[in-house]
Amino acid sequence: MSIDEIRDELLEFIKKERSLSETSQHFNISTNELMGYIKQLCDEGFMISTVVKDDDVQLMNKGTTDFTADNNYTIEIDSDNVKVLVISDTNLGSKYQQLSFINEIYKKAYEEGVRKVILCGDISAGLISPKSIYYNSLFKYDTSSQAEYIINNFPKLDGMVTYFITGEKDHSHELKGSESIGKMISDNRDDMIYLGPNHCTIDLVNRDKETGKILNSAKVLVRHPKGKVAYTVSYKQQQYISSMRSEDKVDMILHGHFLQCEKMHFRGVEEISVPGMSATTPKMKDDGVNNTVGAWILDVKLLKKGIDKVIPYFIPCYQTIKNDYLNVKTVSDIGQNVHVESANEKYIGPIYSFIKNGMTVEELMKKLDININEIYGLIETMKLYGKPIEIVMNDDNQLVFSKKRQRKTNKYASKNPDGLIETDLCIISDTHLGTKEQQLTLINEVYKEAARRGIDTVLHIGDVLDGDYTQVRKEQTYQLFLRGFDEQVGYVIDMYPHIDGINTYFIQGSHDETHLKNGGATAGIWIERCRDDMFYLGQDKATYSINNLKILMDHPGGGNAKSYSYRPQQAIEGLNPGEKPNILLQGHYHKSYYMFYRNVHSLLVPCLVNQSQFMKKMNLQNVVGAYFVKIFSDEKGNIHYFQPEEHLFSSKDIIENDYKKCKKLDIRKNKKD
Repeated sequence: MSIDEIRDELLEFIKKERSLSETSQHFNISTNELMGYIKQLCDEGFMISTVVKDDDVQLMNKGTTDFTADNNYTIEIDSDNVKVLVISDTNLGSKYQQLSFINEIYKKAYEEGVRKVILCGDISAGLISPKSIYYNSLFKYDTSSQAEYIINNFPKLDGMVTYFITGEKDHSHELKGSESIGKMISDNRDDMIYLGPNHCTIDLVNRDKETGKILNSAKVLVRHPKGKVAYTVSYKQQQYISSMRSEDKVDMILHGHFLQCEKMHFRGVEEISVPGMSATTPKMKDDGVNNTVGAWILDVKLLKKGIDKVIPYFIPCYQTIKNDYLNVKTVSDIGQNVHVESANEKYIGPIYSFIKNGMTVEELMKKLDININEIYGLIETMKLYGKPIEIVMNDDNQLVFSKKRQRKTNKYASKNPDGLIETDLCIISDTHLGTKEQQLTLINEVYKEAARRGIDTVLHIGDVLDGDYTQVRKEQTYQLFLRGFDEQVGYVIDMYPHIDGINTYFIQGSHDETHLKNGGATAGIWIERCRDDMFYLGQDKATYSINNLKILMDHPGGGNAKSYSYRPQQAIEGLNPGEKPNILLQGHYHKSYYMFYRNVHSLLVPCLVNQSQFMKKMNLQNVVGAYFVKIFSDEKGNIHYFQPEEHLFSSKDIIENDYKKCKKLDIRKNKKD
């Protein structure tokens, strides 16, 4: 007996853990000969575990994929700048897939010059046991049909390449005996490159065309982790980055699986959670999973080594299409691979074509020589293969066929910006003017950048002043260079940047409020009275409206949470029905973070002040910077694109004793000396 003669049966037999003695008896060969065969199979790439247990060797076939391997891939780019479409969890083969949205996103990205796509796992719906209550959530039930569907229907545009990893749903094909669906897809689509299971580190490399020398490079880790989603959106991502050793750090991490949307800069790593592209499945509902649907377009600029800047565009999908799998059309401009029909499809295809709208059921029964029960069974089979058809009663009380397609009622958020309203905002917070740690020079830099971009609206999310806490924090007396209401408010009136054409809308925070508590004076009111470019909106919270967008400005109380997302999640969930804004902006925490949660775009806005002694004592991180936000919305205020661009300053940018050196920024068209 040779290995070729027993290969398939042996591999199948040891898919369950078997002892060496049991297996040798089953095949009637010696244990030594069997171990020789096991060695040959391992050399061919099969991962067969051999563990001594209970005084015998235990064998188990774990397939051909090493799910723990470190996968690496290099993508060559032509310059120090690259645009990438990032998607995840497409769930194709499920009745809840949203291929129409995937198609729209691909077309939109293509129009904007994107030619590289990264898909962060679970491209397929995977296999579900027929015994499971969720079995009927599929319309493609096995590996070959799901692979064929993806090969023939995934968007295919000239010059656009999709790089993808696989996730736990994709791996169900291998774990139940089939080959890797990732390899099956990649082998049949030259525009889809399989990077491996679970994770892959991509090296973005820009080389000199003549010498081949690397000019710019960055490492991007694409992950599809396992496990349940935590309540706090950012918790597991922060936990993962915190666990990384310095030598393991990459420049950017793209996370699939969590079905969440967020972006943060944490421990020197750009982290982006990529939402799914599937409607909420019955299992998601039962598990209480918050399912965010959308995609990212990332405009990445590289340094010689690392990432200089990431400008993100988030494209949300607010409403998914019911039964999209029945109506969706394939997007391709360079032809598809040959479609391999199953036996059932070959049988029902001609029948479906033969049936016309209004044809009576009786006519088809006679044509096929089948009974009414078989007709209903045929209709159900057609639906499973994506051929929508119903039996209805006509005006003459006859049963007839109706092939009318469902109307798509939703409008995807990926419309062309042409015709949409563009809103550009500069958003700052926590300037704490009056403290020796203030950074007025950096505030001026932000305003000059806003002017350069043509932005005319700045939103300040509170703590304009450092206030007067000296009654409860005695040490603040020695940290202020301006004391009391008159000095601090007067300083803002005289020194806060003024650029013709730019208006600042601001709320008060807890530090500003100390003047009200100590002496009954509201700083914001007096600043507005004396500055024609500064408008006070209220204490702690205010709603600013522009172009039918509802923006909630919030300067909450309380301390920092370990998870960046916890406080904004609390705020959004605390809103009464009908009160949700389009955008939530939170100051106070001195952090920088973006999240799309329950259809609200939320930002934690960084500060523009150096770290105080109090924050040092409490070990609180102090992120210095601002946001430049570009929004495309329709006339009703629905946001179609949201671009939250961070403008961060490093510790090298902080100016010691800036309060002694800074000058007023005052740019007026008709300024008189």
